[in-house]
Amino acid sequence: MIKIPHQMADYLCPVNGLCDIYEWKTGARIPEELLFFARPGFQMISQKRAIPPKMVFWGQGSIGKDQFNFWKDLVGYHIIAGEGKSYKSTAANIKLLVEQGIPVVLFGLDMYHLPYHEHFYHMKHIPGHVVLMVGYDDRNVYVHDNSRPKVEMIPWGDLQQAWVADYIGISKKNAYFGIDMQNPNRDISSIIQEGLKHNAELYLNSPVNFIGQKGMERMMKELPAWNTMYDAETMKQICLHLIEFSGSTLPEIPEELSGIHSGVPNTHQGGRDKLAAALLKYQDTIGTAEWSIAADAFQRSGLIIEAFIGECIRDVLNTAFSAPQKYIPLLKEIQKTESSAFRALEAVKIPQRKKGMEQVL
Repeated sequence: MIKIPHQMADYLCPVNGLCDIYEWKTGARIPEELLFFARPGFQMISQKRAIPPKMVFWGQGSIGKDQFNFWKDLVGYHIIAGEGKSYKSTAANIKLLVEQGIPVVLFGLDMYHLPYHEHFYHMKHIPGHVVLMVGYDDRNVYVHDNSRPKVEMIPWGDLQQAWVADYIGISKKNAYFGIDMQNPNRDISSIIQEGLKHNAELYLNSPVNFIGQKGMERMMKELPAWNTMYDAETMKQICLHLIEFSGSTLPEIPEELSGIHSGVPNTHQGGRDKLAAALLKYQDTIGTAEWSIAADAFQRSGLIIEAFIGECIRDVLNTAFSAPQKYIPLLKEIQKTESSAFRALEAVKIPQRKKGMEQVL
């Protein structure tokens, strides 16, 4: 068992374990909401044979491998990762990491197979959960869960079942990330500001045409012709994907389409509302004046994204996809508003790191 401090962070499981490890190594804690929501943006992935053939995400990068790679040099850790391998070899690998004192992020679990989640265990499939493995014995894996205050147990057999499937194109089965944080950057302000700045630069000057500002321009150019390229069922699938991955708290189809009330507070603002709130909350302690400018712009763009999603929901409910041009003014306004936010973050001057510099919240 590796004894690591743990704090709960509702709906922020992808980064909760990383923040636990950082606190273990430094005595300070990076706010989960800043780490998780610091990468707003835009992606439109086109794959002719995929369902749907147009996949829109309101973010620069996905969770999982992309997220851990994005932060590793800024935070200061090495990743030992694996996915898609057999369960037997994966189990041996994660045991070895824990024996070496390296905590392991277990990624993409189905909560249907996690016994301590009583409301879901053998009752409801909730894929994509993330926990931090801190120990094991012959019968159980011991983990930190973002919604539980103490160490929880997962029987090895349940873990195998929870891990058996790929997670919505983000990771393959049996995905794990050993986080070896030997030389952490102790300047939390620098970590977050550099992350925000790099993300802004990626949005404004993406090297590829499906990410950031270029991706949104491409969508505005292509979207008016989609209803002539695709049948009604394909258009429905495109809209449903766009709606699902606009959720601020988690990817989710809203109740008016799914008929299911999940109980999760989840606006469909692409996380802009969450980032704006975090920027304002931490501006005085680790931020800059530019954070309030960016927060104001993201608050406005989040509301426009929500209006965009409202139109998508109405089109799906009415099976009416004959007027895609109505989305163009909304996309133009989102692009205009967010460009000002990203330019403010890009303009931040980050002091050069000094040896021994430490920012503690």
